Amino acid sequence: MFAVIAGTLIGNSLTVAHADEAALRRLLHGPDRCDHVIPMLLRHGVNNDSSPATAMHTFHPYGPIAIPATELGDLELISITRHADTAAGCGPSFDLVIKNCSTRDVCGAHVTLVGLLGRIRPTSPNVTTKLESIPAGQAIQVTATLPIQSLAMGNLNGQAIAMNQVLVVLDSFDQFMESNEANNLRLYDATTIPAASTAVAETAVTAAPAAAEATPQDQASSVNPPAAEPSSPSDSGMGLSSPDLRSAIDQFTDGNTAG
Repeated sequence: MFAVIAGTLIGNSLTVAHADEAALRRLLHGPDRCDHVIPMLLRHGVNNDSSPATAMHTFHPYGPIAIPATELGDLELISITRHADTAAGCGPSFDLVIKNCSTRDVCGAHVTLVGLLGRIRPTSPNVTTKLESIPAGQAIQVTATLPIQSLAMGNLNGQAIAMNQVLVVLDSFDQFMESNEANNLRLYDATTIPAASTAVAETAVTAAPAAAEATPQDQASSVNPPAAEPSSPSDSGMGLSSPDLRSAIDQFTDGNTAG
């Protein structure tokens, strides 16, 4: 009986510790540190891909088991764009499109952005965002804003130097087993990240000529030709010529006189 109770308590404590691992790390080290991504950098590097294995072997109290790669799934960064405007008191904002390449919903994953000027440090400006849920096979867009320190990471003759690189790390606390762990770390030059407003402007410019071409056609089809107006007062006499009209007036006058 004691063994059952002890096992239950230990099992519950381990479950809670695993569930709160990310929150506990941020509580102990603070939200402004990014040292949790450095071990992943050492293990996988950046801008790499690993060939998905057919199966992953792991250990279990009842013996080793093999997990098919189709059951593991993968998180993939589809695109990154930068906001043209920066809010007061904040650093640059980025829109990330992340796809869940698996057959199951992914809940509670984290994505971390780190602003870099040279080597990464545990105190490099960063932001971590929690992804509440990504449906299976779907992609979502999230917005992450770096702190204002990313705009003043260096000094050159009294002039502040902003970051020149952005590191994006998916599943930054390494909570999920994936078929391709290496593609979770992507490094970009800050100047090569497209602005989010560029895509909107291109769409507007492309749509404008189409609307301009459609307008004359619509007007031409809706405008009716104007009715012909009489060129002279005599043309408005319902087809009667001037002598006929004069004769009718004389007859009407003579009839009134005779009466």
